[in-house]
Amino acid sequence: MKELTADMKYYDYYYEAFSAILSGFVGEYEVEVVDANAEDGRKHWEKKYGLKAFSPIAKNYPYSHYDDFGQSRSYGFARNHLGNDLMGQVGTPIIAVEGGIVEALGWNQYGGWRIGIRSMDSKRYYYYAHLRKNFPYQLDLKVGDKVQAGDVIGYLGRTGYSTKENVNNIQQPHLHFGMQLIFDESQKECNSEIWIDVYQIVRFLNSNRSEVVKNLVTKDYSRVYEIREQEPEGSE
Repeated sequence: MKELTADMKYYDYYYEAFSAILSGFVGEYEVEVVDANAEDGRKHWEKKYGLKAFSPIAKNYPYSHYDDFGQSRSYGFARNHLGNDLMGQVGTPIIAVEGGIVEALGWNQYGGWRIGIRSMDSKRYYYYAHLRKNFPYQLDLKVGDKVQAGDVIGYLGRTGYSTKENVNNIQQPHLHFGMQLIFDESQKECNSEIWIDVYQIVRFLNSNRSEVVKNLVTKDYSRVYEIREQEPEGSE
């Protein structure tokens, strides 16, 4: 090992970059667990340390993807694809990868019905796009809401590529999932935004998928097991 790493160099910005991406993924948290001998499904809280981020696709729902970051897109104007497309079935529950605040909710001609969530430490902006026609979001979700990692936030679809709202112009149903790094607020919406390739992150998070249940009356889904996280200092 020493021979393999002898010529490797470490730079301070490595830590800054990797911590900006992964700092919200691992840490202390509490999770609901079913009592071992409870016949009525009673739950209790257990303190844990480890991976607390979730796959953007709910547990038991199939999907496929490949590393398509940077590929060309032509609708509207020539540009690069700044996310990872997860192919799945219309209506598949979409999960908040990390806890945060809903900053964007509504129609975008490129992303269709989409959700933008800012991490609690403000370093990461998660973008979930092409959500389902007519029923894109978890009921009552609105801008300014706080969500927890593992919450159901919306449903997979194929909306977008239209200036008219609620239009299916995407051929194959999928979730466009993207992550933007924000070191300064001036980077939030500009010509030099920092979007990263999340393909390997999605692969890694596949090992931690949120289990969900359907409300037969409202047709909405919610998580089965709640999570409680310690919020970073300075967050409201």
